[in-house]
Amino acid sequence: MQNFISGPLADNARNLMRRLGYGEHIGHGGQISFSRRLAGSDFPRFHAYVEDKNGGVQVNLHLDQKPSNLGSGAMHGGEYEGPMIQNEMDRLIRVIRSMSTNKTVEPDEEKKGFFSKIFG
Repeated sequence: MQNFISGPLADNARNLMRRLGYGEHIGHGGQISFSRRLAGSDFPRFHAYVEDKNGGVQVNLHLDQKPSNLGSGAMHGGEYEGPMIQNEMDRLIRVIRSMSTNKTVEPDEEKKGFFSKIFG
């Protein structure tokens, strides 16, 4: 499932995916992707290829149920559609957009330390 999330974004694609609970994964040929486990084992897992593009981020998401079989003709058995993938894509879009709309401290606003926030 592919989706483009338009900017402006709070951060680059790599940092956004890490904030969303995805770990960096270096695949065949050194291509960087991101994965997030659904349980305590390596599979099943969400697997995403992301790219900073035109001020936004392009996300290509699928669900890996098992490791790829490199020697058996079919390299990949991922699921690209279905309710689980749609729900995860919706979560990614929602959280990335909420990160982008959260305001940080304005440059002219005074930054205060922890204790001054408590005691004034």
